[in-house]
Amino acid sequence: MKRRKALLITGGYRDQGGARIRVLNHFDRMTGQFYYTWAPRIGILKRDTFFERVVFAFLKAWFTIKRNFCILFVRYDLVYIQTMFLEKWQFEQLKQKGAIICFDFDDAIYSYSKEEFEIVMQYVDKVIVATPHLRDYIKPYNKACRVVFSPVNTDVILPLNRVQDIFTIGWIGSPWTAPYLKNIEPVFKKMSGKIPFKLLIVGGEMALPGIDIECITWSEQAEVEALGRIDIGIMPLSNDEWSKMKGGYKLYLYMAAGKPAVASPYGINADIVIGGETGFLAETEKDWLSAFEKLQQDVALRREMGLKARKIAEQKYSYNVCTKQLLDFLNE
Repeated sequence: MKRRKALLITGGYRDQGGARIRVLNHFDRMTGQFYYTWAPRIGILKRDTFFERVVFAFLKAWFTIKRNFCILFVRYDLVYIQTMFLEKWQFEQLKQKGAIICFDFDDAIYSYSKEEFEIVMQYVDKVIVATPHLRDYIKPYNKACRVVFSPVNTDVILPLNRVQDIFTIGWIGSPWTAPYLKNIEPVFKKMSGKIPFKLLIVGGEMALPGIDIECITWSEQAEVEALGRIDIGIMPLSNDEWSKMKGGYKLYLYMAAGKPAVASPYGINADIVIGGETGFLAETEKDWLSAFEKLQQDVALRREMGLKARKIAEQKYSYNVCTKQLLDFLNE
């Protein structure tokens, strides 16, 4: 089959999870099918210094010029848009050139602007979402919708049969999702002095007096290394519309690393975690405390759950599986 020309438009750069996990990593694995031009909305997010802020502004302007040039003057077989709401004229230009337009998202982004979201739905040919809950929302707008989970690289993230010196609870995320940790701060406070434990936080900040907490800046390498240093992973959420539409990616990470997870029972979390087999679902403080106590006391249970979780990650949530699912949908 002749390789097709694709334009990838992502909401962020490689340091933004959705762009990297749901788009770039897939298309890097489909080089036999597509060759692509990439035009993200912004460059790297880091802008702590004046120089970094200047570079950020320059790259954002440059990518805007590049994106508009591609839309106006280049014909593509496929245009794959992740989370970004293009304007009507941009969609019309792409349609005039005969491109198949796909739209990918993994959060309740329709809540930003329902009007803009509905414009997007008028023009796109196919929609790819991260959860069945998002698919159910999309169906009235576009029936050509497919769930492709946000995959993990099970060739890089491997289970390590290593028990930490102190029971280590891990969380991996971003500054935008770190506030969910506040939901279970009272649990950690109650555990303090009863259960010896440590918190390892990657990509966020947390401080609680009297509790051993290590916070690490996120990077792909730091993520992999941290997964080897934890005994269990957690994913607390709030019981609201935005949270219920989240994609559960951190749970896939823990599973790939062979770690049991404790998670709030909202949205896709309730589908991912098999209670009592690959982890525990916890809604109340009592639920969270009970799950932590069981896992802290029983190393054999952690290993058993971790092995089951890893097997499921390989079968359902790996790139080997999910990239094929995406490619099949694009070829339909």
